Parts: sequence; C-alpha cells; structure tokens
Amino acid sequence: MGISSGSHSSNDEIEVDSSPPLDATAYQLVTLFATIMVRCRYDRYRLAEAFERAVLAASVPPFPPESIRELPEAPHVITLWTSLEGYRDERNNPIALPVRGRGKSIHALARRVSPNLDVEELLQYLLHTETVRKIGRRYALSRRWVMLRGVAGSAHSRTMRGLLGALQTYEHNLLANSDAESWFEFTVDNPGFPVSKLGELDQRARRAALGKFRELDLFMRHCEAHREANEPTVWVGFGVHEFLHNLSTGAEPQSGEAPPPPGDPPNKSEL
Repeated sequence: MGISSGSHSSNDEIEVDSSPPLDATAYQLVTLFATIMVRCRYDRYRLAEAFERAVLAASVPPFPPESIRELPEAPHVITLWTSLEGYRDERNNPIALPVRGRGKSIHALARRVSPNLDVEELLQYLLHTETVRKIGRRYALSRRWVMLRGVAGSAHSRTMRGLLGALQTYEHNLLANSDAESWFEFTVDNPGFPVSKLGELDQRARRAALGKFRELDLFMRHCEAHREANEPTVWVGFGVHEFLHNLSTGAEPQSGEAPPPPGDPPNKSEL
C-alpha cells in the first residue's frame, strides 16, 4: 500500500556544520510558513526577528554520513504489489518476486510507477527499510508500508514533504470561501486526557487510521487504473498525526507499551 511512516531523532549534537543547502522544498516550506503567519495578521517584521532567533537557538543533531535518500515512489510500488492481479496467491497474499525476469518482477512494478525509477536503488531501499526480505533468489514483502523511523536521510526528506503537504492544505483552506472549496482537514482533541492512557490511545488510532488508509489507497489505485488516457493527474495523499499540548506531568508511555500501574509514573519515551 502507498503508506509510509517515519521520524529520526538524536540527542547528540555536533560541532561541524554539515547542513545541506536549501533546496526547493525548503524554500517552499519557509515561504508557506511565512505566508500563513502573515495572513493570520502577525507583524512581518516581528516574525522575521522571531524566526531568526529560533533558527539560531535550534540545536543541530548529527546527520550520519551513511544516509540514504528517500524514494517517494516506493510506497506506490508496494500498492501495486499488493493489489495487481497475478501478484497475489490464492489466499490473496502478495507473492515473492525476483528482481528481474520476463514475467512478474520488482523491475516490472517499478516500470509501472516510473520509467526513471532505478530498480537496484529501489531494492536496496526496500531492504534497508526492512520492507522486503530475501528468500532464495526472490524477495517477499515483510510489511505493506514503508517504515522510515531511524533511517537517516529518508526520514528527513519525508518529514520535509509531510510539513510541506500540511502547510499547503492549511494555506488553501485559509483562502477557501466555503467547505466545498476546502481540502480535507479535521482534528479531534481532548484537553484533559490522562497521560497513563496515551499508549492505549495511540494503538487505537493506529488500528483505525491504517485500516482507513488501506481503503483510501485501494480507491486511489482504482481511480488511477481507470482514468482516461489523456486526463491530467496530480499527486494526492492523506496524512494523520498525533499531537500533544501542555504535557506538564510526567511523559507519555512508549507506543504499544502497556500503561503503567496506577500511582506509578509513566516511562519517558517518544510517541
């Protein structure tokens, strides 16, 4: 399925500036953020001062030299692998595939997504993210999404794309005159949620969201497969994220962890 998830964090700092130059995505992010803040009636000069102070105060975590670039097309390869006829067995599970061959292969799937997608780089990416595993001379899916947590380079790029997508939606909806003109964006929140239940809430959200993502992914694939030959297309996606405000007592339990017994402080970890 065309689903990815990722984050990368470290508490260590480095002294050498190894930051990459600003690319088009970075410029878009800065521009969109500034535009939204100004449209929300904040003074542009005070914003510039605050942004400069924030940038100078930000800590710089190390960026491992052995990082791999993100392949945004990879999740769609997984979508095709799990949905195309002939790529599933009698139990509807995705079959193991060779890298190349005259019949069904990872190379054939890559060509369906993009003629410029390098199959060797794709394979190494899927192996590095533990999306596939090798079985003899073939490769089988280990999961139906691409997990980028802890994968340097790829997780950073995905975070940038996620931020850009969210800001584009917020900017669009600020300018929309009606609900019909807006893009989908809703939140549900609770100001008095118990910290001890955060782990359970996280698991409920994951089950519900991943199930709906699967439905949306298959619907998008159906529309893609049945579109008119000359119909214009757009890269479209949906994202769901959890947020916490004013976490003043203790810290949240790790995702998937059983909630701590009553009276015991929760373990500190990152959701």
